[in-house]
Amino acid sequence: MALTNRKKKDRPVVESPVSESRFSESVNSEITPKKEKLVTEKSTTKHYSKVETDVTSIDFNTEYSAKDRKTIKADPDIKSLIEIFRTLKGDKAYETLRNMAKFYYVNNYDERAQRIIASIQNNKFLG
Repeated sequence: MALTNRKKKDRPVVESPVSESRFSESVNSEITPKKEKLVTEKSTTKHYSKVETDVTSIDFNTEYSAKDRKTIKADPDIKSLIEIFRTLKGDKAYETLRNMAKFYYVNNYDERAQRIIASIQNNKFLG
């Protein structure tokens, strides 16, 4: 009986709207006239901000400090192969992985897929 007579919880009400914008002032000045237009027209379209990046490729030669590098989890046999590859070439493990990633990126994806991957990668590290 108690399960069928449950009262739904009241939804929270916003008492005061936020006056600060998520966008910088340059974007605000461009959007302000559009907001007034949208309010009068009662439009249901959604407007998203675009992150513009001119870079459509990945820079595989970026240098990072040891503090910035991340640990990669790998199966023991794959880790052993990476150790063998790096020993034969005389590189560090991270340089070998960088070369492997570059080779895979260049040889396994067409130009469109490379642009998509580069866009995702560049947007990931913007902030």
